[in-house]
Amino acid sequence: MKKCINEYYCELDKPVEIQFQLNGFSVQFLTEFDGVDDSADYGYLKISVESTLREYESIIDSEIFSRSKYLVALGIASFVIDEPLDVFGSTSKSYVSEGNIESVEPRFILDGVDNTQYLIEIIEKLTAMKKHESDLFFSLLDRWRKARFMEKNSETSFIYTDEATLAYFHVLELLGDLYSKELKAKSDVMISTFVSAYNEEVLSLSGQSLEGENSSKTKLLSSLLSKDLSVTGKILYLLKKYDLYSNQTAFWIKNLVEARNSVAHGRRVFYDKSIFPVQPFFPLVTDTIYPLQFIRVLTANVISKHLGVHLYSNEWNVVETFLIEDVYKTKEYLSLGHFKPLDEIDDVEENIVNGGISLFVLSKKISANQCVDFYRFYLTNESENQDFLYSNIYSIIILFESVAESDLSDMLKQAILNTYTLECNVDFKFRDTMYSLEFHGFETPKLEALIKSGVIR
Repeated sequence: MKKCINEYYCELDKPVEIQFQLNGFSVQFLTEFDGVDDSADYGYLKISVESTLREYESIIDSEIFSRSKYLVALGIASFVIDEPLDVFGSTSKSYVSEGNIESVEPRFILDGVDNTQYLIEIIEKLTAMKKHESDLFFSLLDRWRKARFMEKNSETSFIYTDEATLAYFHVLELLGDLYSKELKAKSDVMISTFVSAYNEEVLSLSGQSLEGENSSKTKLLSSLLSKDLSVTGKILYLLKKYDLYSNQTAFWIKNLVEARNSVAHGRRVFYDKSIFPVQPFFPLVTDTIYPLQFIRVLTANVISKHLGVHLYSNEWNVVETFLIEDVYKTKEYLSLGHFKPLDEIDDVEENIVNGGISLFVLSKKISANQCVDFYRFYLTNESENQDFLYSNIYSIIILFESVAESDLSDMLKQAILNTYTLECNVDFKFRDTMYSLEFHGFETPKLEALIKSGVIR
């Protein structure tokens, strides 16, 4: 038997210093290393992996034996620095050694801020894990790194947007499955308690007859309700365990499940219309409510909570402020009609007012006519508020196209003109806005007339 060490050198794309050691591999930060003519702007990570070769095995074979630990090292480092380190383009070398890999002290400095304590906490948690626990965690990190890789490589090309959504969802699905037994046990206890109380107090059964009825009815109800323990239910239960459950996150998860089904089950994707930015393929998912960045932070925060650390808490707190209520709560808000000036509303109302309503009008889950009083109020009081116009222009135009009342029509038209004058349209040009609305199945003759006349561009 002989010991082999494989070294991999990954170029960094951001100002970060990170190094740590774990279970036969080490990650070390370098500003430069021999064999590279030009130093990288942000330095390199040297990943050293130990492996053992039999006498008849070649050093070339060491790539096979080191790969698992190498991918684990990439997964941990990528997760901590929020940068998808990959195996492509990495410089590597292998050699036989009598000694061990060089020891390194944990260090994690990001944008000049020392976060070493987070890294130490993570390494301590990983070291204390049982093998089946660490296997799951490394699977989560690998899935997350792959999603992060596809997200980064889709920022301008949009090539892997659908697949990145699916990969991020797999992180939630893996963790949801982890709690499926606990959820099933909780369900069985609740069913058993209900059946026992019903048989004893309603049917007045006792003794052997009570025991028999309890058993038969429990099996019957369990078989009927087991289908409700879906992937959605498992993930929502997971969010409750991590104190992340709310009306907003529940609505988001249901939207993610729909997106996941669209990608995973290969539905028809042909569209005879397109919108900017134009896509390289027909999109499988067209109604995502948040950008991939939000899903990334959600999954990273869930992984962190599963590990018992607070690495992504600050990022999650920011994302949480943008989450909107579901369609039921939004309709309830519209029906109550308790509209207030923008400087008097709370965060939940703000997300409904600035974007939430327009999203549901665009997706046809709320009719534009249900929003007449809402837009009459806000366009009377906030007709030049750029944030309001930016986040509501789609539904303003949809209502403008359908309304017959002249006073309201004039108010909506003025809002469109203000959006153009204040340069706060969500799209670069109103032609793009027209294309987007047509893509979602709305006819826009009035908007087209304004564009033709040159009043807006």
